[in-house]
Amino acid sequence: MSAAQLIVYILVALLAGLIAERLVGAALPGGVLGAILAAFLGIWVMSSVLRIHVPGDLDLAGVPLCTTVLGAALVLVVWILLLQATAPMRRRWHR
Repeated sequence: MSAAQLIVYILVALLAGLIAERLVGAALPGGVLGAILAAFLGIWVMSSVLRIHVPGDLDLAGVPLCTTVLGAALVLVVWILLLQATAPMRRRWHR
């Protein structure tokens, strides 16, 4: 992985984290750092584990943009929805 690819991954992770938090209306634990780490997980799962690539995907410094954005957004939205679904259970244990 080159420095240019790492910069693209970081930018995609930042943008996906901010967009996912705005769409769902909740914040991830750990704030921006938590969102970036979750987005990196999504990017890795989508591009390396599942090896799903969008046909005709735009490449920036060798990074498939649509694939990385979809992977990051998918993990972030699922994580936020799981946190919202388990919120009543977590509140009950803290009383």
